[in-house]
Amino acid sequence: MIELETEQVQKPGDPQAEAAARVIQEVRPDILVVNELTNNLQQDKYTDRTNIDAFVENYLSVPQRDDLDGIDYEYTLQPKSNTGVLPEQDYDFNKDGTFGKRPGDAFGFGVYPGHYAFAIASKYPIDTSSVRSFQTFNWADMPGNLIPVAGEEGVVTDPEDDETAIYLTEEDLDVYRLPSKTHIDIPFEVEGATVHGLFAHPTPPGFDGANNFNGRWNHDEVRFFADYVAGEDYIYDDSGVRGGLDDDASYVLMGDMNAGPGLGRDERPLHPAQKFLVDNDDFYTGRLPTSPGGVQRGLPTATRFGGDFEGVVEQIDYVLPSPDLSLRASSVVWPSKNATKQNLGEDVSTASDHRLVWADIATHPGH
Repeated sequence: MIELETEQVQKPGDPQAEAAARVIQEVRPDILVVNELTNNLQQDKYTDRTNIDAFVENYLSVPQRDDLDGIDYEYTLQPKSNTGVLPEQDYDFNKDGTFGKRPGDAFGFGVYPGHYAFAIASKYPIDTSSVRSFQTFNWADMPGNLIPVAGEEGVVTDPEDDETAIYLTEEDLDVYRLPSKTHIDIPFEVEGATVHGLFAHPTPPGFDGANNFNGRWNHDEVRFFADYVAGEDYIYDDSGVRGGLDDDASYVLMGDMNAGPGLGRDERPLHPAQKFLVDNDDFYTGRLPTSPGGVQRGLPTATRFGGDFEGVVEQIDYVLPSPDLSLRASSVVWPSKNATKQNLGEDVSTASDHRLVWADIATHPGH
């Protein structure tokens, strides 16, 4: 996750964007997802080109150090995001007494439409006719969902009990969307094979009071792609097509899931990553990427340091292939504290509180 806004990428010279590009140019991924890159088309700024195209043209295609080469990504996609998007009618989703006010009453937390969105850049062609997005999927349409609903046992709705408690009413259920940004399946044509890239950025758990609203929301957002690769038929996309992936499909889950295996903090008691990713035979997790920086901080697989929780080290970013694909190598770009290679440690810290996660995955021709 890089956290870049429109003004940073539409023109060259931004220090954070340059640092992020240097880290990416060290790894040179064929397919890249950039989390928290503003969707400028939704924001209605610099609409002549998308922010992902601007980032490629102004930073990634330009060598950011004398010993690095630029990367030209021919194919890009910037999906619409629910962040900052308000329903057609006014709702008080965050239960603060005001209706239709960003960020809390938007489908996803954002101070403007497209805030905290994500985008994809690829060297491989995208089968645009087969892309499936799930931006409008209704949370209540997931069977067995964990939505805290007013009137149900144990759901706090009285501000005197907890003024920060969030819940949904029966009226909210009719419109409230599951994806806080979007969930999207992007098929790539890779050396004679089709590989589905599964991208999402679930909401962070916490910051939500007694009902653990965001923790429950995160749980079900993470669960969605586990159900999708299992072929569950309750799923429908933004075009109305129902069902999950075919049994013989190859896929790779990529992104910041805001959920880590075995995390014990009070904000994250549901452990969706453990249930739906790590312990799920539909994803290969026999070898998870590690880094020297993570080892030094007590968690070899860590992908984030600090952020909203000062000093916290956690693993919440993933590149997980389907079992039929071959994982040849993987790593987290996080040098040790005493590493001096071309100031890479400084670059990864400047780029983001997250660390780039990569995996070298082999497809099987004809699959």
